Amino acid sequence: MRPLDLFLALATVVSVQPSHAAEAAPDIVRHELGSWESDIGYSGVVRSGDTLHVSGVACGGEDMEAAVAACYRELGAILQRFGASADQVVKETVYTTDMDALVRAIPARKTFFPDARYPASTWVEVRRLFGAEHRLEVEWTVQLR
Repeated sequence: MRPLDLFLALATVVSVQPSHAAEAAPDIVRHELGSWESDIGYSGVVRSGDTLHVSGVACGGEDMEAAVAACYRELGAILQRFGASADQVVKETVYTTDMDALVRAIPARKTFFPDARYPASTWVEVRRLFGAEHRLEVEWTVQLR
């Protein structure tokens, strides 16, 4: 059989098989964490199947350690709301206005992740965050059980 004939035969077999894609598509549910979200046009948390996508939580404070404590405390509360824990955080993106200060605050951040079960993480220094008083913004992807 020529390669083209084989391809066409396989394509015909595949195309007549019932599609289960619609059945497998996860429900997408948006959760508002604060009234300002609709003003800006975003959802604080979007649940897609067994995955939570947590929008960036921005925090300020007298220094970076205070900002780290505030952000991770708020993120912890979001996890609790969905019956999750820190060991289910699979991806983290951190935006900061001062990378050197964030590096010095690593010990404070690490206390949030028990048993050193850290997520994949990317840290980015930016000129400013949404609020001029914010030092840090953290977004997460969480795998629910």
